[in-house]
Amino acid sequence: MKFQDGEVIVFAGDSVTDADKNNTYDRIGNGYVKLIRDALTAFEPQNHYKIINAGVSGNNSSDLLARWENDVDAFAPDTVFCMIGINDVWRHFDGLDLEKPLISEAKYEENLRKICGLAKKYKRFVFITPYYMERNRQDEMRLLTERYVQVMNRVAKENGVPVLDAQKVFDEYMLSRSGQSISWDRVHPGPVGSMLLARMILKG
Repeated sequence: MKFQDGEVIVFAGDSVTDADKNNTYDRIGNGYVKLIRDALTAFEPQNHYKIINAGVSGNNSSDLLARWENDVDAFAPDTVFCMIGINDVWRHFDGLDLEKPLISEAKYEENLRKICGLAKKYKRFVFITPYYMERNRQDEMRLLTERYVQVMNRVAKENGVPVLDAQKVFDEYMLSRSGQSISWDRVHPGPVGSMLLARMILKG
């Protein structure tokens, strides 16, 4: 994916995007956003990009929508990548945040539609699907993740928004190695998974 000199590029999402950004001096994190920033700096030194990590660990789609104005719009971005949904799925299984209502497929769809509405002002807006690094297609969390991916694809198609398929990227990797070889919880990508995500985004 090509970018223009001077572009402001925002990556919005949850912990996969966040990647411990609050503990890095530049708030870029240690994940795929950093890899993209470093690749653009190394291979396009003639250009200057402003890269913003707008991921927040633990966020679901409602959380991201609530902070969109402050964390995304405030930077007047040219391009926005949005990867959100795995916590919408995960909380149905782990019960880690009982104070928040669970995000149903219908609510997820509603949130994504609202995000698409907010994103109409940008030059480029791209969804990235949630994913679950599990080979067993009958696994409960894998099945529910795929349903939320279907919701994202439907909303994206109706709004003319391109989608990068992260699940497909990890499925191709898992033809040779298990998801747990990357991440014990099969969600947080670690160094290898972050590289796969960065390559997917840069290839577009």
